[in-house]
Amino acid sequence: MSVDADDDPIGDLCFAARALAQTHPLSEPARRYRQRCLETERAQQPVTELADWASTALLVGYCLRRAEEQSAGVVAEIVPVDIETFTEEANSIGVTLRSGDAATVSLIGVDRTIAALDRIIATEVHKRHEHLREQLDDDAWSEFEDYITWWTVHGYCVRVAESAGR
Repeated sequence: MSVDADDDPIGDLCFAARALAQTHPLSEPARRYRQRCLETERAQQPVTELADWASTALLVGYCLRRAEEQSAGVVAEIVPVDIETFTEEANSIGVTLRSGDAATVSLIGVDRTIAALDRIIATEVHKRHEHLREQLDDDAWSEFEDYITWWTVHGYCVRVAESAGR
Protein backbone atom coordinates (compact mmCIF):
# COMPACT_ATOMS: atom_id res chain seq x y z
CA MET A 1 0.00 0.00 0.00
CA SER A 2 1.49 3.34 -0.97
CA VAL A 3 1.33 6.37 1.20
CA ASP A 4 0.22 9.61 -0.36
CA ALA A 5 2.87 12.34 0.00
CA ASP A 6 0.41 14.54 1.85
CA ASP A 7 -0.04 11.84 4.51
CA ASP A 8 3.47 12.32 5.92
CA PRO A 9 4.68 15.91 5.60
CA ILE A 10 7.34 15.30 8.29
CA GLY A 11 8.64 12.31 6.34
CA ASP A 12 8.74 14.41 3.19
CA LEU A 13 10.68 17.13 4.98
CA CYS A 14 13.17 14.60 6.39
CA PHE A 15 13.53 12.92 2.99
CA ALA A 16 14.25 16.30 1.40
CA ALA A 17 16.85 17.04 4.09
CA ARG A 18 18.60 13.69 3.56
CA ALA A 19 18.58 14.13 -0.22
CA LEU A 20 20.00 17.61 0.11
CA ALA A 21 22.73 16.32 2.44
CA GLN A 22 24.02 14.18 -0.43
CA THR A 23 24.74 17.27 -2.51
CA HIS A 24 26.97 20.20 -1.55
CA PRO A 25 24.42 22.10 0.52
CA LEU A 26 26.61 24.15 2.83
CA SER A 27 27.54 27.75 2.35
CA GLU A 28 31.30 28.25 2.31
CA PRO A 29 31.45 29.56 5.92
CA ALA A 30 29.25 26.69 7.11
CA ARG A 31 31.44 24.19 5.24
CA ARG A 32 34.58 25.58 6.91
CA TYR A 33 32.84 25.57 10.27
CA ARG A 34 31.74 21.94 9.87
CA GLN A 35 35.27 20.96 8.90
CA ARG A 36 36.68 22.69 11.96
CA CYS A 37 34.12 20.98 14.19
CA LEU A 38 35.04 17.62 12.67
CA GLU A 39 38.74 18.20 13.26
CA THR A 40 38.14 19.33 16.83
CA GLU A 41 35.91 16.36 17.60
CA ARG A 42 38.38 13.92 16.06
CA ALA A 43 41.09 15.30 18.34
CA GLN A 44 38.84 15.03 21.42
CA GLN A 45 37.00 11.76 20.88
CA PRO A 46 38.58 8.44 21.80
CA VAL A 47 36.82 6.84 18.82
CA THR A 48 37.10 8.90 15.63
CA GLU A 49 33.84 7.51 14.24
CA LEU A 50 32.03 9.57 16.86
CA ALA A 51 33.41 12.73 15.28
CA ASP A 52 32.34 11.54 11.84
CA TRP A 53 28.84 10.83 13.11
CA ALA A 54 28.68 14.24 14.79
CA SER A 55 29.71 15.87 11.52
CA THR A 56 27.02 13.97 9.65
CA ALA A 57 24.42 14.94 12.26
CA LEU A 58 25.43 18.60 11.90
CA LEU A 59 25.07 18.32 8.12
CA VAL A 60 21.65 16.69 8.25
CA GLY A 61 20.41 19.22 10.81
CA TYR A 62 21.62 22.04 8.56
CA CYS A 63 19.86 20.43 5.59
CA LEU A 64 16.66 20.04 7.59
CA ARG A 65 16.58 23.80 8.02
CA ARG A 66 17.18 24.22 4.29
CA ALA A 67 14.33 21.80 3.57
CA GLU A 68 12.16 23.77 5.99
CA GLU A 69 13.01 26.94 4.07
CA GLN A 70 11.94 25.28 0.83
CA SER A 71 8.74 23.98 2.40
CA ALA A 72 7.89 27.45 3.72
CA GLY A 73 8.75 29.11 0.42
CA VAL A 74 11.48 31.16 2.07
CA VAL A 75 14.51 32.24 0.10
CA ALA A 76 17.15 32.59 2.76
CA GLU A 77 19.53 35.47 2.45
CA ILE A 78 22.89 34.37 3.76
CA VAL A 79 24.42 37.02 5.97
CA PRO A 80 28.12 37.13 6.71
CA VAL A 81 28.85 35.19 9.88
CA ASP A 82 32.44 34.97 10.99
CA ILE A 83 33.39 31.35 11.41
CA GLU A 84 34.56 32.26 14.92
CA THR A 85 31.02 33.28 15.92
CA PHE A 86 29.10 30.33 14.46
CA THR A 87 29.28 28.37 17.71
CA GLU A 88 28.06 31.26 19.84
CA GLU A 89 25.27 32.22 17.43
CA ALA A 90 24.09 28.64 16.89
CA ASN A 91 24.19 27.88 20.63
CA SER A 92 22.11 30.96 21.38
CA ILE A 93 19.56 29.96 18.75
CA GLY A 94 19.55 26.43 20.19
CA VAL A 95 18.64 27.80 23.61
CA THR A 96 15.77 29.72 22.04
CA LEU A 97 14.64 26.61 20.20
CA ARG A 98 14.74 24.43 23.33
CA SER A 99 13.52 26.73 26.06
CA GLY A 100 12.73 30.11 24.64
CA ASP A 101 10.30 31.16 22.00
CA ALA A 102 10.82 28.37 19.46
CA ALA A 103 8.24 30.00 17.18
CA THR A 104 10.81 32.72 16.45
CA VAL A 105 13.13 30.04 15.03
CA SER A 106 10.76 27.70 13.18
CA LEU A 107 9.52 28.53 9.70
CA ILE A 108 6.81 25.86 9.49
CA GLY A 109 5.44 25.73 13.01
CA VAL A 110 7.13 24.55 16.16
CA ASP A 111 5.37 21.17 16.29
CA ARG A 112 6.42 20.28 12.73
CA THR A 113 9.98 21.51 13.23
CA ILE A 114 10.40 19.54 16.47
CA ALA A 115 8.82 16.44 14.93
CA ALA A 116 11.20 16.66 11.97
CA LEU A 117 14.22 17.16 14.24
CA ASP A 118 13.10 14.21 16.36
CA ARG A 119 12.76 11.99 13.30
CA ILE A 120 16.14 13.04 11.89
CA ILE A 121 17.78 12.43 15.28
CA ALA A 122 16.10 9.04 15.68
CA THR A 123 17.34 8.02 12.24
CA GLU A 124 20.89 9.17 12.96
CA VAL A 125 20.93 7.25 16.24
CA HIS A 126 19.35 4.17 14.68
CA LYS A 127 21.99 4.11 11.92
CA ARG A 128 24.66 3.75 14.62
CA HIS A 129 22.82 1.17 16.72
CA GLU A 130 24.38 -1.97 15.25
CA HIS A 131 27.87 -0.41 15.28
CA LEU A 132 27.85 0.80 18.84
CA ARG A 133 24.97 -0.33 21.05
CA GLU A 134 26.44 -3.63 22.22
CA GLN A 135 29.57 -1.82 23.38
CA LEU A 136 27.74 0.65 25.61
CA ASP A 137 25.75 0.34 28.79
CA ASP A 138 22.43 2.16 29.05
CA ASP A 139 23.95 5.34 30.50
CA ALA A 140 26.64 5.54 27.82
CA TRP A 141 24.05 4.87 25.10
CA SER A 142 21.90 7.69 26.47
CA GLU A 143 24.94 9.96 26.42
CA PHE A 144 25.54 9.00 22.79
CA GLU A 145 21.92 9.82 21.93
CA ASP A 146 22.36 13.22 23.58
CA TYR A 147 25.58 13.77 21.62
CA ILE A 148 23.90 13.08 18.27
CA THR A 149 20.89 15.19 19.30
CA TRP A 150 23.10 18.14 20.17
CA TRP A 151 24.97 18.00 16.85
CA THR A 152 21.79 17.67 14.79
CA VAL A 153 20.14 20.63 16.49
CA HIS A 154 23.39 22.56 16.28
CA GLY A 155 23.51 22.02 12.51
CA TYR A 156 19.94 23.27 12.20
CA CYS A 157 20.89 26.33 14.23
CA VAL A 158 24.03 26.96 12.16
CA ARG A 159 21.78 27.44 9.13
CA VAL A 160 19.50 29.74 11.11
CA ALA A 161 22.54 31.73 12.28
CA GLU A 162 23.69 32.43 8.76
CA SER A 163 20.23 33.31 7.44
CA ALA A 164 18.91 36.84 7.43
CA GLY A 165 15.67 37.43 9.27
CA ARG A 166 16.47 35.06 12.12
